[in-house]
Amino acid sequence: MSLFIRNASIADLPAILEVEKSWPESGRASADKFIARIQKFAQGFFLVCKTLPNGEEKVVATVTSMPLWFDPNQVSQFTSWDKVTHHGMLDDCNLNHKNALYIISGVIDKAHRGENIFEPGVLRVALQAQNLGMRYVIAGAVIPGYRKYCQNHQEIPAWEYCQQRKGSKLVDPLLAMYEGIQFRIPHASHVVPEYYPDDASRNYAAIVVRDLSTDPLSETKFLRD
Repeated sequence: MSLFIRNASIADLPAILEVEKSWPESGRASADKFIARIQKFAQGFFLVCKTLPNGEEKVVATVTSMPLWFDPNQVSQFTSWDKVTHHGMLDDCNLNHKNALYIISGVIDKAHRGENIFEPGVLRVALQAQNLGMRYVIAGAVIPGYRKYCQNHQEIPAWEYCQQRKGSKLVDPLLAMYEGIQFRIPHASHVVPEYYPDDASRNYAAIVVRDLSTDPLSETKFLRD
């Protein structure tokens, strides 16, 4: 089965909602939120698809994003996912005075987790940011290993946990994947409490950033539309 990525349309809504079922029910986005994201910024809404042996297409992941202005020295706008995304409905998607794409959500179908889907999905948003002349691509990443780490080792601040390594890799599995594609946490202030409800993360999230001026995308052949 070959992997490809394309932009979403309203016609894809049933497939999008099917993938969304792989997310915990309490955190699933409703149809109206996906419609708003397509209508307001379709160029930042991507579907990761596979071509099945019978030639049919199957949507295996969704990645949505929105434009914003980002100052790495000022993170006061990142108090919660709801505030940044206007409760997932987006707000001003005019590209004027915007220098970043923010990844709103990313969901991989449970049946396809463990496959190489996370990296190309995130990098497709990064490529779009680069194509739009933007400097940054950003995500508010939960830190799903935090609670378990503290239970198994010792209580440490979330920022300190985000720096913990086992060998050369970060101990948090999601942060390790982001670091593998050149995303960094600029400062301790970018680890935000009560950012998104996630028990495993103790509701913390890390604002991870890839600076495309220092880490531009060069290999994009697997990100075809």
